[in-house]
Amino acid sequence: MESIEGSTKLLKYKKGSRAIKISIFLYLILSVSKILVGMFAQSEALTADGWNNVSDVLASIALMIGMYISQKPADHNHRYGHFRAETTAALLAAFMMAVVGIDVLKGAFMKLWRPEAQVIAPDPLSMYVAFGGALILYLLSRYNMAIGKETDNLAVMAAAYDNRSDAIISMGTLIGIGTARLGWLWADALVALIVGLLIIKTAYVVGKQAVDSLMDAFEEDKWQEIHDRIMEVNGVSRVTDLRARYHGSAVHVDCIIEVPSSLTVAESHDVTDRIEEYLKGFNGIERMLIHVEPASRRPNKSRT
Repeated sequence: MESIEGSTKLLKYKKGSRAIKISIFLYLILSVSKILVGMFAQSEALTADGWNNVSDVLASIALMIGMYISQKPADHNHRYGHFRAETTAALLAAFMMAVVGIDVLKGAFMKLWRPEAQVIAPDPLSMYVAFGGALILYLLSRYNMAIGKETDNLAVMAAAYDNRSDAIISMGTLIGIGTARLGWLWADALVALIVGLLIIKTAYVVGKQAVDSLMDAFEEDKWQEIHDRIMEVNGVSRVTDLRARYHGSAVHVDCIIEVPSSLTVAESHDVTDRIEEYLKGFNGIERMLIHVEPASRRPNKSRT
């Protein structure tokens, strides 16, 4: 089996690791600020938002551990390495997001069923903290999404989705506090209900991506790009079978190619070397297994 070591692998890991560390640091500041100000300003919504950020700290730590484990070298029990620790961490983060979403929905339904509950109008300071938190988390979401796409890191992209959900929660908190101060108590519960549904949706998207990766799903457009790129290599007559799968952010490819039957074994091997060199790092490819057959007229195998 031929191994392709991506030249930017270490740099990608460092960028992803730095993004998660920044997330943990900001979430710690936000959670402490929201809980303390929420208690001082008598805002249950802001206090709850702060505890939600505490759960995000735990989720970010889980992602950080997953990324760290994924960098461990292959051993006798993990011949393909530990790359899928990233995907497992993303799945864990999705689960934590779902738990938070369910908790928000539960609180919203309880308020809708008890409209007579008394609410003390929060201090205006809580509104400024909620708005500041929403802005910080939105910017953090944009940053993490850019890093996640650049490094093809599911864990960092999961963190970005979570950041966006938390920004929405903070905006919902802001609206809830504002409506509470105006006396429209029903709007607080309605906003909380909408926010809870959005969190559940985000958890579903992140979880589905992680499950698809664990089940070796692969995007059709990327598969076609890899196929076309292999066909560009001099000496390749046809690609008769091509399969790709994710191992964390790394992509492993298995393919069968046909070369002219006049080529010697050494010349055929040179073709595989050219393929590996040409596809090195393309679409996240880090490992390829190439089987060579003499050109024939049998039809191409369908993708499975």
